[in-house]
Amino acid sequence: MKYFLDTEFLEGTQKTWFGYSKPTIDLISIGIVAEDGREYYAISNEFNLKEAWHRFDIKRTKTGNNSYRDYWLRDNVLKPIHYELASKEVSTPSYDTWLEVITLRENGVYGDRHYKTLKKLINKYGKSNKQIAEEVIKFTSTSECRFVEEYGDKPEFYGYYADYDWVVFCWLFGKMIDLPQGFPMYCIDLKQELERLTQEVIRDCGNNDNSYKLQEHPNYPKQTNEHNSLSDAKWVYELYKFL
Repeated sequence: MKYFLDTEFLEGTQKTWFGYSKPTIDLISIGIVAEDGREYYAISNEFNLKEAWHRFDIKRTKTGNNSYRDYWLRDNVLKPIHYELASKEVSTPSYDTWLEVITLRENGVYGDRHYKTLKKLINKYGKSNKQIAEEVIKFTSTSECRFVEEYGDKPEFYGYYADYDWVVFCWLFGKMIDLPQGFPMYCIDLKQELERLTQEVIRDCGNNDNSYKLQEHPNYPKQTNEHNSLSDAKWVYELYKFL
């Protein structure tokens, strides 16, 4: 059985009481799509939200005369999760208190108050890494799946630019040797396959123009809702089928 995965994560050093930690990778969310159509998605409640929320890079303006703080992780990963989880509160009696949060999100206004509401939402809807690991094992246990004869019962994992995705995935289970029985110790990276096939196309067409990219093909899958781990996992599956 083939599984197509994507994760969102917090990488690098983190502030501690004693200075800074060693570089690490914390899982924020994970999405997996099986080739039989099943889907799995979870948000961790164990990553350092405060660190992720305040993480920024110093960028230069186009003119190069000024610099600014780029809160990439907050803007591209945490804000969409905030909106996603806040929307779950629609059916609760206290929804009026969340309506302002959602409205502010649409206006692009975020402050510390919204960090606090996101923290509450993740505590409510997020899952421990142990629970996520157990659910991933259950999701990939095809012994009880009616598709075993068609797809096989040993999982194969695919990703895109998957080096860090695979590390944070494996860390759900501990050391590499702690991976569930039958799991491979590697992930097939479709970025490498894309580059390989691009060079094949160039050679087969007798085209020496190395600027050609297979991404220019009209059937190359388009990404939507980028940086949502489940949406990106679906895109990885579409890319696999395209390749």
